[in-house]
Amino acid sequence: MKQRFSALDVRATVANLKERLIGLRVQNIYDVTSRTLLFKFAKPDSKELVLIESGIRLHSTQFARDKSAMPSHFCGKLRKHLRTRRLLNVRQLGSDRIVDFEFAGGELTAGYHIIVEFYASGNIILTDHEYRILTLLRVVQPSENVKMAIGEIYDAKSIARDFQSVQLEKLQTVLRAAGPKDVLKKVINTNFDYGPSLSEHAILVAKLDPNLKAATDMDTSEGSPQMKALLEALEEADKLIEAVGTTVPKGYIILKETEKKNEDGTNLELYDEFHPHLYEQHKSRPFKEYDTFDAAVDQFFSEIESQKIDMKARSQEENAAKKLEAARREQMNRIHGLESLQLTNVRKAQLIENNLQMADAAILIIRNAIATGMDWRELEDLVKDEQKRGNPIALMIDSLKLETNQVSLRLSDPDYESSEEDSSDEDDEKVEKERKEPSKVDVDIYLTAFANARKYYDQKRATAAKHEKTIAASERAMKSAERKIKQELKESKITATVSKIRKPFWFEKFLWFISTENYLVIAGRDMQQNELLVKRYLSKDDVYVHADLHGAASVIIKNSNPGHEIPPNTLHQAGIMSVCQSKAWEAKIVTSAYWVLPDQVSKSAPTGEYLTTGSFMIRGKKNFLPPVQLVYGFGYLFKLDDASLGNHVKERRYLATDETDESKVDAEKEKESKTGEKATPEKQEPPEPVDVEHNVPSANSEASFDGLQSTENSAAASVTSEISDQQLSTDFEQDGESGGEEQSSGQTTSQDQSVASDSSDDDDEDMAFPDTQVNQPAAGGSQWDKYNLQTLGDDEDAFDQDGASQHDTDTRKSYITAKQRRMMKKGKTLDELTQSPEPEANEAKQTPNKEVNKDSKKSQPIAPSRGKKGKSKKIKEKYADQDEEERELRMELLGSNKGPQPKGKKAKKEAQAKTESLARQLAKEKAKQEYERKRAEAAAAGEAAAAEAPVKTRETRAEKKQQTEEIKQMLKEENITVLEADEIANLSVLDSLTAQPVPEDILHFAIPICAPYTALQKYKYKVKLVPGSGKKGKAVKQVEALFLGHHEATEREKELIKSVPDMESIGTMMSKVKVLSPNMEADKKGGKKFSKKK
Repeated sequence: MKQRFSALDVRATVANLKERLIGLRVQNIYDVTSRTLLFKFAKPDSKELVLIESGIRLHSTQFARDKSAMPSHFCGKLRKHLRTRRLLNVRQLGSDRIVDFEFAGGELTAGYHIIVEFYASGNIILTDHEYRILTLLRVVQPSENVKMAIGEIYDAKSIARDFQSVQLEKLQTVLRAAGPKDVLKKVINTNFDYGPSLSEHAILVAKLDPNLKAATDMDTSEGSPQMKALLEALEEADKLIEAVGTTVPKGYIILKETEKKNEDGTNLELYDEFHPHLYEQHKSRPFKEYDTFDAAVDQFFSEIESQKIDMKARSQEENAAKKLEAARREQMNRIHGLESLQLTNVRKAQLIENNLQMADAAILIIRNAIATGMDWRELEDLVKDEQKRGNPIALMIDSLKLETNQVSLRLSDPDYESSEEDSSDEDDEKVEKERKEPSKVDVDIYLTAFANARKYYDQKRATAAKHEKTIAASERAMKSAERKIKQELKESKITATVSKIRKPFWFEKFLWFISTENYLVIAGRDMQQNELLVKRYLSKDDVYVHADLHGAASVIIKNSNPGHEIPPNTLHQAGIMSVCQSKAWEAKIVTSAYWVLPDQVSKSAPTGEYLTTGSFMIRGKKNFLPPVQLVYGFGYLFKLDDASLGNHVKERRYLATDETDESKVDAEKEKESKTGEKATPEKQEPPEPVDVEHNVPSANSEASFDGLQSTENSAAASVTSEISDQQLSTDFEQDGESGGEEQSSGQTTSQDQSVASDSSDDDDEDMAFPDTQVNQPAAGGSQWDKYNLQTLGDDEDAFDQDGASQHDTDTRKSYITAKQRRMMKKGKTLDELTQSPEPEANEAKQTPNKEVNKDSKKSQPIAPSRGKKGKSKKIKEKYADQDEEERELRMELLGSNKGPQPKGKKAKKEAQAKTESLARQLAKEKAKQEYERKRAEAAAAGEAAAAEAPVKTRETRAEKKQQTEEIKQMLKEENITVLEADEIANLSVLDSLTAQPVPEDILHFAIPICAPYTALQKYKYKVKLVPGSGKKGKAVKQVEALFLGHHEATEREKELIKSVPDMESIGTMMSKVKVLSPNMEADKKGGKKFSKKK
């Protein structure tokens, strides 16, 4: 059977692949076996699968094959360099069995080559555009001077020699130099590049015998008819080779001649050879013709593979059937053994009954002899002497078993008489012979003969009961054996892989975990590591967390966002880690941790004191965290391949909250509680306002409205301030300044509502955790850098200056004291409060801003004064497009149409939430309208510019855009998420670790992690740990058993969890723990019930 490609086969395949693959992109590369790769080429609405087996074959395929779940290192290298690359050319290097695939390069690379060798054991080599080897399947050394290794240059020029046509002189020289035993077929095949099949074909066309002796039987003289015919045939072979290289040839599969039949009675087709041409030697044999040689090769090897797979599966099934038959045979032997034991016991009991007197006499004699103290050997000699004398009782005794108080008697059935009729049945003759011959029966010398018979009957009854139970249990045993064998068959299909020893991350030598906001938290295992952490790894943007407990770990939170403060949730989780890694875990003490800044941690001790290793001096204020619960967790993280990062890029991201305003309100309340009065607006530091008009993209901006929406929440409060200022001017005569005072800014509103609560509640809330202050950066300041809003509006500095001045004006204009707000909530209006007489003492305490507000309110004219007309005219022009519904919405936001103010904390929160929601809705509508207008302008400008641009530029852009879309679509079909450039730049090593793997992910290894349970809430594999008495090793085994029995666990995940070394898991696990799982007991019970049902 032909099993590998010849040079002509390679030439035919290259002609076919060149026609179908050039211009396509590599969508993905898969491992089929260790030496077989599957390349997937694609373009819109077209896909091609190309199978390459090193040294054997190369062809496209239409058959589905099982691919390896985990790509090999070599396959991963090919994916890294060739995925999404366009195939430029496929060529055969000269006339040799070597194929060169040329791929286009990218922005930073010039191109790549895949070189496939089909001679000897073959090889697959990846090179760059200069044929420098990047990676290869096998490292070999063809000769002393040439070495195939990474970094070497592949000499393609010396290999790429063209096919040489045959010449008469060379043919005569070769034939005359042949040995005496060399046949003509071997000589032609060895000295020319025709291959064995084409050489034999040319000899047969020349009407010669392929087995002709070239040295003796071949006439090599000039003008010889043999030489002339052979030369013409070889010239036709040259033309055939040229035709195969230029046109796509047909394919032929030569079948074996056999008389075997299929199950349906048809003739069995056994493939033997494949060729791009129907040679002369194969015309008399059965064959199958295909349109292309590539299709014939695909059918040939696919059928061979399917036959091998069927034979392997059949072999496994046969082995399973043998095991099942052995189990069934064992059960039947056990049942037959019990049945024969019953018959034997009955037979012995009957023999004792039939020889009752003789058996009693023998038992009595032996018992009396022992009672007299006779030696056992003397007793045996006495029995032998009596047997020689012919004593019938002595002849009945076979042997003495006095060590077990038994005597073996030879008993026969005296009442049995053989049948007079001759029996022809062999079984009956065997039974008759057994009944005639005496049987050995063991009897107890301290029991009578009748008691011995009863003993055998009791044994028979016990054996019968066991027999019934065995029959009843045999069916269950067979079903259990079938399940076990099926499970073995299922497990045998899983290929065993040798996992590579992974390189640990730098932080794995410490205690570590990743917080829910993707911050790395590390702690020392001992004093030396605590010292190392602070001296080497504590940076200026990090946070140091500790607890005033013996053995508490020094915890460092690595700040991955310089300039941003650590979120409170991460601080709390780090505090849990510090407390649980101390003596509080064993003592079950609930306490608090604290955090400080790096500049507060010092190694310098006060005068006269000494700091030991791992101890540090904390200077300044300690920010204490809330008391923590002693609840820890254990789980697994999985290392992702680069191709799977897009599926988890936002798995752990710090979600920006509106806690900035709340933290500032708390700070303001604390300040009021200390000073006794509210801070003046001039001393406040309001958040930077975000003007919606500045957030609209310009005409040349390509930013989308979706990106703009991310700033709406942060801009809602400032939008309210802007609306307030504008509407106050329009409705000044109707509403006074109550609306502006009510909604000067989102920050002021929050502060006023907080101040409006009872003083006792404020004191309680302020004193709950006085040292815990986690201030978030202002939303306005961070949004510029995060979303690149400079490109969406005016200059940032100008925007900040205008917004700040406007905000200051609004704040001074709308300032209301805490007392006035409390009186307004009781139902009084602002006018009543301003007109009511105030004591002189209170007037003396008023701030200058309040006096200015009073004077401005008393001097309000009824008719518009000078300057107001122009302002009103501008406002009317600005709000010309405003309808009644929008006006009512704005008025509701301003509070002008509101009735009685809500009372109670819950009502206040609901009113505030409603106001903020309306503000966001209005901001969104306004921004969307402005965005649509700007977008239309940008589209019009783009069309005008495109019309003026050259046609070549438009075609280049369209082609580039089309290529980008093709690449994205190809990767999307492979479940590969494409990351943008900014996302790739922001990725860290932590983003390559996932706790929520999906079946499409390519996973490299698993990492055990022990962390606060709150940090493991979203983990797929997690358990809860609480203080207990369990040891580390036992806890790790229990956890691993739980994870391997997870109902959503894939085979790859189970394999990676099993491959984690025990010492690595034990080193990560907490000591003296109790393992808890949400459904641990239910899973155990459910598993037992499920097994019983099966």
